[in-house]
Amino acid sequence: MSASILISAIAPVIFVLALVFAAGKHKRFSEEQARGCSRLALTYALPAALFLSMAHFDRSLLMQQGPIAVVMLIGYSGLYLVLYWLLRALDMDKLKAALLGYTFASTAVPIYGLTVLTAIYGGQVAAGIVGLAALVTNLAQVSVAVFLLQSAFSELGSAKNGRVNRGQASSVVRTIADSAANPLVWAPVLGAIVALFGLPLSPYVSTALNPLAVSAAGVAIFASGLVLAAHQIKLMSSAVIVGSFISLVVQPALFFAMIKVAGLSGAMAHAAFVASTMPTGTPSVLFAQQYKSCEAETASIMLVTTLGMLVALPASIALSAFL
Repeated sequence: MSASILISAIAPVIFVLALVFAAGKHKRFSEEQARGCSRLALTYALPAALFLSMAHFDRSLLMQQGPIAVVMLIGYSGLYLVLYWLLRALDMDKLKAALLGYTFASTAVPIYGLTVLTAIYGGQVAAGIVGLAALVTNLAQVSVAVFLLQSAFSELGSAKNGRVNRGQASSVVRTIADSAANPLVWAPVLGAIVALFGLPLSPYVSTALNPLAVSAAGVAIFASGLVLAAHQIKLMSSAVIVGSFISLVVQPALFFAMIKVAGLSGAMAHAAFVASTMPTGTPSVLFAQQYKSCEAETASIMLVTTLGMLVALPASIALSAFL
């Protein structure tokens, strides 16, 4: 892998993040504008890009990605549940355990993936990995995180009121339904259905969605920079140190081991491993804001893992040669 390809993959992310981070620190954008950027990225631009990418994905290649999806399910969702259990075993309260466990195990692949992976593996492989990651993390990780966070928050509210209010208990069915209604979930699913069944996609649909799709990566990185700028940074916190280590070292090592043991090879397997070194997901910071817990820690982990990608990404590309 040449240095020019690595630079073209990483430089856009770091440059835009640094530019927007500085703008955010100088109050060039209000809190409402920052939320608007996040909403544009997560609700419109990224879903449009994922739908078009998955709809144009090679059908035979897509049908072969079951093992990669299982690896992602264990590496993202399974790891989250293990971390949550470990944090609870260490006597951490449910809200913080759910929040920090998600922060340690989540991924920014749906945010940065198209920009970084396209430069390395090409558009089709990048779209496949980003689409699969969006499906797995939104259906089997974000939905679980929302359920655990809502349950813990309801328990805290009931405890403060001195009673148990079962009417406020989170519903598993409702949580899963809400997650499935997320455009980051149904858009790649719809695109995958189009590709799997060989359904013709009207060129008018592609033309209509293309302006949003081409803006997806830039808008997503822009929104992430504003999120980082909005929070205090605590680099010496034990939660930040442990969480960053898990995200940058433990999780990629788990992906490498699973891919190696399963005997998976090819560009998709390599890209799935490389993608596992990407930073923690933006929703972790948004959850921290919503539940008013661990805000500095989640923002700090996001910053450290984003900067750590400068080392982790080239290292993972080199290690992928052994898969």
